[in-house]
Amino acid sequence: MEIADPHRSLGSDPWLAALPSDTRAALLGAARMRAVDNGVAIYRAGDPGDGLHAVLKGEVRLIGHSEAGRRLVYLILRQGDWFGEMSVLDGRPRLHDAIAFGSSVILHVDSSRIDAIAAVHPRFDRAIGALTCQHQRAALAFVEQTLTASTEARLAFILTEMAGRHGRRVETGVEIDLRLSQEDLAALVGVSRQSLAALLGRLRRERVVETRYARLVVLDLAALQQKCGRSQPWTV
Repeated sequence: MEIADPHRSLGSDPWLAALPSDTRAALLGAARMRAVDNGVAIYRAGDPGDGLHAVLKGEVRLIGHSEAGRRLVYLILRQGDWFGEMSVLDGRPRLHDAIAFGSSVILHVDSSRIDAIAAVHPRFDRAIGALTCQHQRAALAFVEQTLTASTEARLAFILTEMAGRHGRRVETGVEIDLRLSQEDLAALVGVSRQSLAALLGRLRRERVVETRYARLVVLDLAALQQKCGRSQPWTV
């Protein structure tokens, strides 16, 4: 597999761009890259925190498991996304699995190097905290939807988020550029595959979405935003 250039792969990442240039150089200089095959874990729930990670190429999914054995997809990460910062801050074990989907390249900065960077660049700890807040805000928005919204509104919320993060313009609308099976999407929404099929069928009949094999096109983004109560449109 071709190993990605971290400067090019992370060049558009706003969190990295916000770091002072010397801190950014120290972070990337301390990093190591590794290729990860499809289905291989970067880490597992319960593993000790071993530093900070970023996706240079491919895709990583953060996955948990309910007591009933249901797989829960917490977050889908693509090129430029950082993860694993919570264990950097509190030193506690990992809360979930991080699994590569497709052949991926991961950047890793181990904990000792993170500590060394923070010792020289005192505001780096604050930057790690800001990254944690960014992820927590997204998580709290999802929890709010889960606790208060109907299943249709939850699906609309997740599809709107995906259109913003992973969407690309096509002739008919916005295609969510993920290899996402109905099982994966059902795990994100927190419903069975049968319930998801019924929800997607309703959206198809209303001409809000169009589904293909492992692909979904949002035909009417405004209607989808209205269903989940999001008033501000995404830029895609």
